[in-house]
Amino acid sequence: MLELEYLMRYVLCILAIAVIINCVWSLIRLRPDKKVYAILLNMANDEQHPITCYETSVGRSKSCDIIFTNSTVSRSHAVVALRKDGFYVFDTESKTGVYVNGEKIQKSEKLSDGDVIAFGTAIMKFYIGSEADNDISHKKDENIKLSRLVNLADNTEFTLDGDFITIGREKGSNIEISAPYVSRRQAEVFKYNNHWYIKNFGKITKTALNGDAIFSDTPLYDGDVIRIGDFEFLYEEI
Repeated sequence: MLELEYLMRYVLCILAIAVIINCVWSLIRLRPDKKVYAILLNMANDEQHPITCYETSVGRSKSCDIIFTNSTVSRSHAVVALRKDGFYVFDTESKTGVYVNGEKIQKSEKLSDGDVIAFGTAIMKFYIGSEADNDISHKKDENIKLSRLVNLADNTEFTLDGDFITIGREKGSNIEISAPYVSRRQAEVFKYNNHWYIKNFGKITKTALNGDAIFSDTPLYDGDVIRIGDFEFLYEEI
């Protein structure tokens, strides 16, 4: 009788382990594939970040869903969220703000397919839909829009041709500014991933975009105004 009792204990333990293993295996085997609601494409390195949850956090913290090491990105910078009427991006009290197509948002902004979102200087392009991944390669290769800079003082136009143009006091600059407070090499407007950016090199006078001094590579959007001292240039997409 005692031997039978010991035997039953072993049998019950083995059965319990078998049940647990079977349950775990069922959970793994039957786990459904995650639905991709949208994709964020990092325009700096073409890395894709699929959005598979209703809320996706973006920031420098390791607890975020999408992590940046860029110092212009706050620890908890923003949240991309799916609501009943579509996707929104929320600024979670970041230091450098969230920009959608060049416009700084206040608290939140509804997103559309193809929108460009800037978290600090981290630039992402937003694609909606579970099939977005299949369309990205095509959308990335769209031809860049013809653009120009217009000197607001005399309406002189400078077509953005090639990969970059230089601005400064130095002879031979694409846009030459003969002013003592302008550096020999003041700024550069360059093309990257089918988009135009501006970089500041000025030490005496900082290059400003829409009234704010720039300190790193900054994307340009139609209607932006570049200011260098008393000189202003309007960026236009033709």
